[in-house]
Amino acid sequence: EHLQMGMVGQLYVRPRQNRVPVGTSLYSARGLQDADLRTACVSATDILCSNPLPAVNTAVNRAASGNYAYNDGDGSTYYDVDYPIQMHGFDPNFHFVGMTFNPEGFADMKDKYFLLNGRSYPDTVTPGPLETQSSDGVNHFSQPLPTIVTITAGQRALLRISDLNVSEYHTLASLGIPMQVIGYNAKLLRDQAGNNMYYTTNSITLGGGESLDVILDTCALRSTPTDPSSSCTTTLAPGTYYLYTPNLDHLSNDAENFGGQMTEVRVL
Repeated sequence: EHLQMGMVGQLYVRPRQNRVPVGTSLYSARGLQDADLRTACVSATDILCSNPLPAVNTAVNRAASGNYAYNDGDGSTYYDVDYPIQMHGFDPNFHFVGMTFNPEGFADMKDKYFLLNGRSYPDTVTPGPLETQSSDGVNHFSQPLPTIVTITAGQRALLRISDLNVSEYHTLASLGIPMQVIGYNAKLLRDQAGNNMYYTTNSITLGGGESLDVILDTCALRSTPTDPSSSCTTTLAPGTYYLYTPNLDHLSNDAENFGGQMTEVRVL
């Protein structure tokens, strides 16, 4: 995917589809990619092709605003805002031992804090970096990224979700807004024939090292159903929705209840 997006060696991949002139056919633009051997992706001759041409030309053009998660060729991965979310856990006993001369017991690891972007709820919805006053009397900052997801009603939010845990699986559920999974492990969910294999769910489960690309759509009905960038005619109700883990033992901060892996989706 990095190669086909023309961003070899880059940590942040920006799909070339985002640079297509406004009003240009996305299907045609995706087809031009195959004319360059450096970025060609033809599933008939390349089994490693990760985003072949869509099976059907949906006649969707490059939107005047927003971006795309992948070089999809049909506009199906369009989004207005994007947020990274990293799920992981923390075992204080393991890290305490690591600060001494004793060897860490990897087989005995048991997470007691469950985090999103390095924070447990309610810190996940605290804007700005966290700060703590150290013994020198100076405030030290850490964990600069909150997990607040803010969307204007009718818009689409892309969540780049990854799991860094090394001892167990994590599940994240969406309450009130369905999640459309469009990518897995940095690969567009599309078969070699060009058929989109996206699916809609209310929860996802990941193990350590896995990642998913999920879209939260706050529009119930669009003027052109096949074009996610078209105007929204019926929006979801504004308010606060929740992303949380249904694993109840992960909704705590060690001995303190009402914390853990949970954050807010604020629809304005």
